[in-house]
Amino acid sequence: MSTIYCMNCGAELAEGARFCTECGSPTLLGAGLADTASRAQISCPACGALNDMGDKHCSACGASLAAAAPHVYEPIPETNVRRGELVENVRDSRSRTMAIGVIAAVSVAIALVAGALASGVINVGEDSQTVATVPTTDVQQNQEEEPAEEENLIASAGIDAKDTLADYSWEELGIIGKEMSRRDSRDAALSIAKEYNLVDESGNMTQVTKEATISGMGVVTMRLADVYHDSLSNGEGKAGLTFLGADVPLSHRMNEANDITGGWEASEMRGWLNHDVYNSLEDGLRTSIVAVDKMTDNEGHSTSSNSVTATIDKLWLPSMVELIGHIDWTWPSDPDNSGGYNSIANAEGSQYALFAQGGVVGLEGNELLVLEGPDGVAQWWERSPSPSGTARFRIVSESGDATEICNTSAERGVCLGFCL
Repeated sequence: MSTIYCMNCGAELAEGARFCTECGSPTLLGAGLADTASRAQISCPACGALNDMGDKHCSACGASLAAAAPHVYEPIPETNVRRGELVENVRDSRSRTMAIGVIAAVSVAIALVAGALASGVINVGEDSQTVATVPTTDVQQNQEEEPAEEENLIASAGIDAKDTLADYSWEELGIIGKEMSRRDSRDAALSIAKEYNLVDESGNMTQVTKEATISGMGVVTMRLADVYHDSLSNGEGKAGLTFLGADVPLSHRMNEANDITGGWEASEMRGWLNHDVYNSLEDGLRTSIVAVDKMTDNEGHSTSSNSVTATIDKLWLPSMVELIGHIDWTWPSDPDNSGGYNSIANAEGSQYALFAQGGVVGLEGNELLVLEGPDGVAQWWERSPSPSGTARFRIVSESGDATEICNTSAERGVCLGFCL
């Protein structure tokens, strides 16, 4: 008889065995399939159906079984491998199956751990090798990723907001000013000034000052006069911040001779400010200043507002109208031409918010215009020539009256103005 083997593990089976002694799997007999000894059958020669030995006729088709041949169940045929090789192959197959399962399980576990770490469910301590699970709600996670608004001090210009004007460097104020100039309205620019505490909560100018060093000349104290007021010379809108001196440590004459021909544009004062003083400013301030258009009577001794033209200036003096606002008064030196003179004065700009909010009006003196020089309260220059004469520019008196006049050859205080 041929040797038979277990269909599951390949072990050699004893004759008539119903179960494998190696793996316990049922044999043909154990599975209920009779061998030739216990379940001899014959095949119907007509239809092939199996019938028990001794039957005369086929139970399926009724044909005679006289010539039927006995049907013998074939054992598992011998393979061309030895038993040990067959068993080893079976074991290798099982090992591969188990290995694939383990790898798959480990991969799933790693993915789960990575996801948990990313989402904050698992927190690995820096000083510990243990892994602790920390339940984190969506709200907590969002709070960690997005700091509370009150803790975020970086405002619109991309730098930290500070308490007052004095706390910023000139470079930082330059950045803020440029951001303000990009806005399309004064209100929009003013909102940035509020963010950076350059104005009060109502948007009004404050009396907070900041010093600027002028190499070889001393230190001048500056204050914010207005926002989004002066026109940039490059035609790209308004300068964000306008500063004016809060004192007058410098002094200079307007012209060598008592002559207003050419007005502010041709004055010695303008050349001195935009060359000597500008080049002596501390680096952070000098590089932050932007050029603006200043409107001034550059003809002199005229009654027509056509004499008012623009000059491009980085440093300048304020005009009379920028200090006291709209002018409508009788000129004592030439009352008949007061209308023409007023039109010239009013064309030289508009009043800065610092003085409008401080109640500076017309011919009345105001303490906001009273400035200290090296020797106490001083008179100081405006860039406005007096159109009714030929030798004088406007000055501010010791009492804060901005309508006074002075010969151009005299030295008076210099109220420095610039924009950022």
